[in-house]
Amino acid sequence: MESYVNNMPTFGDLTNVSVEKLQELSAVLAKILALPIARDTYAQIIDGKPTRIPHSDQDKASQSQPTDQAVQEYEKIRKAFAPENLLIDLKLAQDYQNAPLNSRENHLQLLRIAAASVNALARKTYQDFHSDIVIKPSKLPELSHHQSNGVDDFYHSNYREFKRYPFGRLDIMSYWAETELFGGVVLFERDESGSNIINAFLQAQNWWRTFQLSENQIEHFAALKGLDSSAETVLPFAREADARIEKSFVRVGQTLRIYKNEYDKPAPSDWPTQSSCVIRQGDPRAASLEEAMRFIKEQGLDKKSPTFSGPFPPPPPL
Repeated sequence: MESYVNNMPTFGDLTNVSVEKLQELSAVLAKILALPIARDTYAQIIDGKPTRIPHSDQDKASQSQPTDQAVQEYEKIRKAFAPENLLIDLKLAQDYQNAPLNSRENHLQLLRIAAASVNALARKTYQDFHSDIVIKPSKLPELSHHQSNGVDDFYHSNYREFKRYPFGRLDIMSYWAETELFGGVVLFERDESGSNIINAFLQAQNWWRTFQLSENQIEHFAALKGLDSSAETVLPFAREADARIEKSFVRVGQTLRIYKNEYDKPAPSDWPTQSSCVIRQGDPRAASLEEAMRFIKEQGLDKKSPTFSGPFPPPPPL
């Protein structure tokens, strides 16, 4: 059976990635960070306040745009940005390095490390501008809207199990940043061995399913390394009409093939396969239901009046 113990990866800089690969990654990230949505995303992180509830289009009551000062600070970050200074999973970086240039494998690995870089920059930005805030796993943020103005305000609805993540609650925030820029958390399908990625998927906010990115979408993303390309026509990704749809989890005994990292993939669900409340002829649950109904009749419970009047008072007499 597949193990779901989440071993934490080793993080480091990209000094071991070749100059050619670094140039490719730098060109793609420069296009992404030039997007207006990137400016607004990182400016919100600098402010420490999202402008809307993460899983909806509803604006926060206090403000609908990041502050001008935060936008100016972001522009300084963008102009001085160098991906080799980010903390990246070293195995992920090696996989990118090993992929032959201009191959489909390289396109997938480029997408993978670009998403990881967006996450890493989000973590670094928050730490740089909020060094006075202690980031520790105190409690999981509530699913409903809450009043705090800290890192917990930034989240993807399906990636909030901070105790499983290498950087804890900072990772929750980084998944939010990735979602803002890419349209969701970028996942990858593994082959039978589990060691090679073969397809890319996206998991949008508040959605337990994922959709596969098309070959055109992947190729257009990889083309961002070119001088004449623009990320505005590529990101955020949108689901195409004929996109393959898959669940983002599996049941006990099954093997999960589509996930982001080993440490953040969901554990198998023990929710019963037969979840319908309708019991048809031949359903093994019918015997239990018949036995329960027989007991109710034998005890005369079906003839007793209710002992409560319900949520509303009885009507006045006529």
